[in-house]
Amino acid sequence: MELSKKQKTMKYFCYCLMILLADLLQNTGGLFPQVFGARCFLLLPLAIILSMGEDIIASAFMGLFAGLLWDMSGAVHLGFNCIFIAVVCFLSSALVTYIVRDTFITNMICAALVIILYCFLYWLFFIVIKGVDGGETTLFSFYIPCAIYTLILTPVIWLIMKPVKAKLNFVKSQEF
Repeated sequence: MELSKKQKTMKYFCYCLMILLADLLQNTGGLFPQVFGARCFLLLPLAIILSMGEDIIASAFMGLFAGLLWDMSGAVHLGFNCIFIAVVCFLSSALVTYIVRDTFITNMICAALVIILYCFLYWLFFIVIKGVDGGETTLFSFYIPCAIYTLILTPVIWLIMKPVKAKLNFVKSQEF
């Protein structure tokens, strides 16, 4: 069933609100628990899960919005999150549109790859290449724990988002 313009507007407005809420939880100190100094990167799995099964262009703009919000909270890496999340949302949406189905396993594999790639690239570009003293050890002391923490919460995010996405896509539950 094709959604009307009003339904699409409402759906993407709700998606933007969820991304905004995740950004506030992730980037405001004390709102989301840290485990042994590791932070959860909520925006990554949320943006990927929301993108899968959506229009390619809309997914790219959702990723762009999520990355823009994340970039606004830091002064060091302006543009990196914007570009990275927009590209991976575009690719994950294209993957589901043309190659695989939007299933739990697909969401988890795609989100896991994105989380691991993000942590590694961020560490490489903004710690190692910049020559931060002792930066090589931050991979094991901060970025890998953050990736593991985010990976553990990714299925929870999917479980929360699955019924929300179904409701916003106006999918009726099948009764047997």
